[in-house]
Amino acid sequence: MEENARQRAEQFLNLYRVLEGLLEKRYAGKRTSSGSVVMEYLHDADSLPCRADLDMCREIRNLLSHNADEDGMPVIEPSEAVVRLLGDIVEYVRRPRLAVDCGTRRDDITFAHPNDNALDLARHMLRMGYSHVPVRDRNGFVGVFSTASLMHYAADVGFDALDDGLKVGDLKGYLDVRDDRDERYAFLGPEATLPAVRAAFEAPRERNHRLAVVFITEDGTPGTRILAMLTPWDIIKGGE
Repeated sequence: MEENARQRAEQFLNLYRVLEGLLEKRYAGKRTSSGSVVMEYLHDADSLPCRADLDMCREIRNLLSHNADEDGMPVIEPSEAVVRLLGDIVEYVRRPRLAVDCGTRRDDITFAHPNDNALDLARHMLRMGYSHVPVRDRNGFVGVFSTASLMHYAADVGFDALDDGLKVGDLKGYLDVRDDRDERYAFLGPEATLPAVRAAFEAPRERNHRLAVVFITEDGTPGTRILAMLTPWDIIKGGE
């Protein structure tokens, strides 16, 4: 192996050790298998953007570390491009793309109040292209208003109830994020990554139980301040 190739091999293995160190910290006390931390990460939704490349680097690392020719030299030589690729993976793991940076931030979210007129809000949402609006009062988060919640209310109470005096608060039982009709909501903490949210949207679900919105909150529960909200459209834009 020529000197430049030997240096590339050493650089590659050093980068791989840095990667393992980052992943050891990430999964400290949270391992779900007895395999390597790299294999643990390969089964994590966060690895999706680099999964194929990382798996290739894992194979190269194994060949460099555990296989040699009759003279004791590694059987492969990592190219400069492969070393750069592993460096990019290390940087991605070190600074993952957070979902909060890809969704609608709190300052740009349209919030509704229980005293708001429900039909006026629905018209505003139609004009602006909004599908869901979080509802809050002085005590905090109340629920989510959507056309689906409005239609469920009308179906149960009667469409005559959809008059100009209808308030958002009148739909109280239809705004509950724990309601199990045809839309679901998820609440994740600020450390949630974009791939993790993508995986949540893409996870198989029962018919008519789609995940409509992911809310990023201060501690991943509905009871704390909303920092951002993401819809499937935000995931599409985030992948561009």
